Amino acid sequence: MPVPSKKVELYQLTMLIMKSKIRFVPASHKEINHSSFHGYLHISYPELVDKLGVPNDRTKEGDWKSGDEKTRVEWAFKSTHQKRPMVLTIYDYKEPRPVNEVNQWHVGIKGNAHQVNQLFIEKGIYPAALEIHKKYR
Repeated sequence: MPVPSKKVELYQLTMLIMKSKIRFVPASHKEINHSSFHGYLHISYPELVDKLGVPNDRTKEGDWKSGDEKTRVEWAFKSTHQKRPMVLTIYDYKEPRPVNEVNQWHVGIKGNAHQVNQLFIEKGIYPAALEIHKKYR
């Protein structure tokens, strides 16, 4: 039996997501409370901006201001799944390099972590870029 290639796996995941009614929308600063670190995303800042849009600026006054100043930028999304919602954040925790040079991002998750791959496929990020450190719940 032949082993599926990465392109075949990506296509199959994409088809599953297109059939799924789960979508992802921006999450508010309140909705990300109690998310926790799950791993790293290996991708450049310009690629993330291209795929996800401009991040929330955690250095400026307002709702997204970082209380401890350990994070400068953060993307936040939530799933539209009614029974098993998920919130995902991508951020630069304690990163000394300029933001546009960061290529390893922290990933925080709250809720149904099994939806992470769906979010990445929907946004055009290959799931292999994610390095998980916690087991999915």
